[in-house]
Amino acid sequence: MRRRSTSFALIAAGLIAAAGARAAPVTQDDFLLATTANLVSLCGAASADALYTPAQNFCQGFVVGTFRVVSAEESASRARHKLFCLPQNPPSRDQAVAAFVQWAAARPKTLESVPTDGLVEYFETAFPCK
Repeated sequence: MRRRSTSFALIAAGLIAAAGARAAPVTQDDFLLATTANLVSLCGAASADALYTPAQNFCQGFVVGTFRVVSAEESASRARHKLFCLPQNPPSRDQAVAAFVQWAAARPKTLESVPTDGLVEYFETAFPCK
């Protein structure tokens, strides 16, 4: 029973952190993408935010571009171990981005990392190769 309450507490903390990441207004500095926190701010922008549309466009482009570059690099590599493997029925782009925002918001060290590193860490965690 104790484990269930601990799991619930961790999930609740993650949801609160994700909500906090979305509550902060997007700034022009977020578009410089110094950290994964900047990417989380853009991807988690509230629809009422004045910079919502450019933030979402930037987020989607950056996430898709990073995913494609890493995928192409892995396809060209002779390494046997892949960083991540998508499931047969992968999530939609919007679902994956929302899951990334929630996942990253709960990881302070990841938020401090370079955005491409934060995304790859998420891909590895969310889509491990079996």
